[in-house]
Amino acid sequence: MFKRVFNLRFISNFSRRPTSSPKLPKLIAITGGTSLGIAFFGKTEENKNLDSGNGQLIDGKPKNFDLIVRNSDELYDNYLIDNCYNILKKFENSNCSELLWRLARVVCEKGKLSKDQNQRKELILEAYGIVKKALDNEPKNGCFGAHKWYAILLDYVGEIEGNKSRIEKSFQVRKHLEKALSIFENDPTTWHILGVWHFSFANMGYATRMVAKAIFATPPASTYQEALHYFLKAEQISPGFYSTNTYYIGEVYEQLGQKAEALDAFKQSFKMPVVTSDDAVIHKKAYEKLKKYGVKDTEVV
Repeated sequence: MFKRVFNLRFISNFSRRPTSSPKLPKLIAITGGTSLGIAFFGKTEENKNLDSGNGQLIDGKPKNFDLIVRNSDELYDNYLIDNCYNILKKFENSNCSELLWRLARVVCEKGKLSKDQNQRKELILEAYGIVKKALDNEPKNGCFGAHKWYAILLDYVGEIEGNKSRIEKSFQVRKHLEKALSIFENDPTTWHILGVWHFSFANMGYATRMVAKAIFATPPASTYQEALHYFLKAEQISPGFYSTNTYYIGEVYEQLGQKAEALDAFKQSFKMPVVTSDDAVIHKKAYEKLKKYGVKDTEVV
C-alpha cells in the first residue's frame, strides 16, 4: 500500500492471468473470476425478463452473455486490452455485475498502461465508479469479481489520495478480498493479493505504523508466516502462475532468514516469462536479488 515497505501493488496481480478463469460448464456463466452459480434463465423466466425493445434482460444481462464473457476474458488473458475494452464498453450502462466488474478491470488496466499521470488517475477513478456499480447490483448469491476488483480499485484510490487514506481503507480492502474467496476460493490471484496485504503489514516501517496507530485503536498487523501461507496457497492452486507470487515467496523466506529457500524462489521468478510490464519489473527485481546473493549470470540464464 505505502511507499517502500508498505507497497501493496494489488493491480499488477490481475493484469492478465488465465488462471483466474475457472473452467466451468458452459451453462454456468462464470469465467475470469466470477460468481459461482449464475446459470442461464430457464426458458419461461427468460421470456419474462426480456425487454422486447432491445433484446436485453431487465437486469442488464444480454442474451449472449456467456459469449461476451468468454470472448472478453480471452482477450484480457491475452493482454489485448483495447479489444476487450471495445466489447465491454457497450455495457457500461447495464446493471450486470459480471460485465461491470470486467469493464472496471479493463479500464483499470488502461490506466496502468497510460504514461500520462492525470489520465491514469482519471481512468482509475472511472474504473472505481464502475466496480462500485457492480457491487451495488451484486446478485443474492454474490459476485466474486466485483468484490475482488472493488478491493483492488479501493486500494488504488487510496494510493491516489495518499498514505493516510490507504491505511484507512486497508481493512475494507481485506474484507472484500476475503468475501471474494468466500464466494470462489480457488482463485490464485486473490490468495496472492491477500499475501501481499499481510506481507505489507508485517513489513511496515516505523513511520507508517505510527500513522496507522493514529487512525485505528488497533491498527492492521500481520506476520511473515501469515503472508507465506497465502502465497503458498496461491501456488498450490496454480503452480508457477505468476512471477510476482514466486518473488514474494522469496521475499518472505528472506525475512525469515531462510536464505536457500529465498534464493531458489528468486531464481524461479527470474526465469519465468516476461509478458507484461509487471513481469518486467519483477524480472528486474529478481535479478537484483540474485546479484545481491552473488549468483552469476551463467547460473540462471
